[in-house]
Amino acid sequence: MGMTCSMYRATAAELERLIENPDGLEGFLDRIEGAPLPVREVKPKGLLGLLYRLSPVTITEVDPDAATQPLEPPDPEQTIDIEKGWHGLHYLLTGSADEGAQPASFLVYGGEDLDDEGFGRALRPPEVRRFADHLARLSRAELERRFDPARMEKLRIYPEGWTREADDEDGSPLEWLLACFEEVRAFMGKAAVAGDGVIVRIS
Repeated sequence: MGMTCSMYRATAAELERLIENPDGLEGFLDRIEGAPLPVREVKPKGLLGLLYRLSPVTITEVDPDAATQPLEPPDPEQTIDIEKGWHGLHYLLTGSADEGAQPASFLVYGGEDLDDEGFGRALRPPEVRRFADHLARLSRAELERRFDPARMEKLRIYPEGWTREADDEDGSPLEWLLACFEEVRAFMGKAAVAGDGVIVRIS
């Protein structure tokens, strides 16, 4: 599957709680992405059931009635997923594979780490505003000028394949990155206006 990038909005208070207690991150993200299917306890009959009642072990299964109900899609106002476009977009924003000054580098660097691997980072509201302002000042024409597929291949910008021709299914690599840019710019702009923070997760 490879490494993908998702972004999640959080209020300033929620963000500070997660920074203070990163163990709550998975539960917070699950609530944004949609609740998991409910489960129910299974109670075997007969001798097996008697043995289970005498032990602390419980057996659960996904509720078959709930499994037939479609899950609500995540709220696009609260989360976006630019999938594998994160590294190419970082390159367009910074001109670098692994570095870049803030706020241009906020997609990949900066903020507060929420886990030991550094895959989850919290951008506080002031950082979100700086990043949103930076993105708002950039034009598609400027990003097109920065797109250098040969150099991106040389720098091994993930997921590579930048020199390929456009196809009917995915368009060109540049069109893909510009679509990612527009999505991130809109998302960050709305978060900034609301005074929210943003969690960036690359995993």
